[in-house]
Amino acid sequence: MGVAETLLHTHDIATGLALDWTAPPALCAAVLARLFPDAPPGDPAPVLLWCTGRAALPDRPRRTSWAWRAALDG
Repeated sequence: MGVAETLLHTHDIATGLALDWTAPPALCAAVLARLFPDAPPGDPAPVLLWCTGRAALPDRPRRTSWAWRAALDG
């Protein structure tokens, strides 16, 4: 969750400052695999933004509610 928080809040800050910033795809993919196993396929950075209600995807409207899955399988 710490990596997710860092990526997402960096995105929020960059957006607020009108800076062009995209989260690293490999980190986004790792966050998606761990916290959002039901995430749709696609470019990991925009999919992470969609999963957390920060953006729409071309084929999916922006989410109005969301939750990540923090529990470990087992």
